[in-house]
Amino acid sequence: MTDSGGDGRATLGSRGQSEVFLLGPRLCVDRRFLVGLIVLAIATRFAWVMWIHPPSDYVFSDMRKYVERAQALVDHGFLPERTMAWQAWGTHAILAVPLAMFGREALTAAAILWASMAALAVPLGYLLCVRVCSHGRIAKAIGIALLLWHPNLSNAGYFLSETPFLCFALASTLLLVVVLQTGRGAWAAGLVSAVAFAVRPQSAMFYALALLTWWCCRRRLPHVRAPALVAVATPLVAMLLFSLWRFHAHTGYWAGVAENANMNLTAGRCHNVVTQAFRSERELARSEREENTRDGRRVSLPNYRLAGRLPSWHPMALDPAFGEETIRFVGYIGDPEIHRDIRRRCYAKTGVLGQVRYSITNVMLSWFVDRQWPEIERGSRQFLPPLLVYNVLFQVLVWAPSLIGCWLALLRVRRDPALALVAWQLVNSLVVAAVFFGTIRLRTPYDPYAFVLGAVGWTWLVARFVAWRAQA
Repeated sequence: MTDSGGDGRATLGSRGQSEVFLLGPRLCVDRRFLVGLIVLAIATRFAWVMWIHPPSDYVFSDMRKYVERAQALVDHGFLPERTMAWQAWGTHAILAVPLAMFGREALTAAAILWASMAALAVPLGYLLCVRVCSHGRIAKAIGIALLLWHPNLSNAGYFLSETPFLCFALASTLLLVVVLQTGRGAWAAGLVSAVAFAVRPQSAMFYALALLTWWCCRRRLPHVRAPALVAVATPLVAMLLFSLWRFHAHTGYWAGVAENANMNLTAGRCHNVVTQAFRSERELARSEREENTRDGRRVSLPNYRLAGRLPSWHPMALDPAFGEETIRFVGYIGDPEIHRDIRRRCYAKTGVLGQVRYSITNVMLSWFVDRQWPEIERGSRQFLPPLLVYNVLFQVLVWAPSLIGCWLALLRVRRDPALALVAWQLVNSLVVAAVFFGTIRLRTPYDPYAFVLGAVGWTWLVARFVAWRAQA
């Protein structure tokens, strides 16, 4: 029997005992504050992409590839070419929508879409805080932080996956929290979660952990029944199956949803800065002879280059398994067999302890060494300095408290499953960074969850300090 009060707390009888746990939203939405957030988010994001940093002026490297694939989708529809499977397909599919509506060169329309997703993330973050935070001032403070958080504003000025993933992942987390707290909105949660997965398949781990959270708390969540689970899971499973089929259609084999994962995993396990693929042994030999790290089909990781400049005694210095910053081979750059063989050799050279050190370094890079990409390549004089300031603020005010908050949230998972979902997002980010590599760019869509958990961590630290002073 469940009895729920207006404060969002409920008691559940279990074997003659009663225990308190948290269900509904902690707080009421301040509608005036929410409207103000929406207006300011729209104004700042649209000003950014229309006048200050139009993404159409920064179509290079990864941005250029996303635009090219979106234009190919508009021009030819589904075309089974291997290059279309290099990156996850969700971002260029979203980008193709305004190009299909207004013309393949309508990058201004695409910029408006990116601004809209960036703006929507701000009220979504505030509404999530209302659901999981313990005090109205905390929820409002995090809402303001999301509005003013320049790294995510900056991402709106590039046609990259960060902006759509920020928007859809926040919406997914919010809707899943609503499902846990009320049992309602399961189909909406499943559909939005499927889009987030299509943008970044790494989010699959989060959805598995969300299911695990329900399983651990299922006796406390009698309102979350099988139909709700099916409604959430059906779009996600359908998106996974479609992504696997699409990958097979483009590559001819069944083993994932994007081929850049093969190269990224090799970089994370071998700590090479550059990967170069050549069409022939002669081209590879010429590149080695000339020590040219910019020819062939080339992909580089700027954060590893920064780590490579650190002195050898530094705990986060790069230590390539093969002793060189470049891995060269003949073949397609995403070939899974080639990369598996390279990783086997890396494992043999580094051993288990070396791989553990690589994982720790990968995570630390996104907090202490890396600088924001793509700003370090173009427009660094104007746009990089404020981002460096925000990175220091993150290190000082958010990083350690968010880890404490994450630990506390997971310890209390049975009492507060909604907050545990927020913690799982941060865990997902840490695990992916450890296995592959960590960069500020990949981390920033997870910053809203770090803010929430940082507030939990600071609250706990202050309470411990006050208790210590009282006993002193």
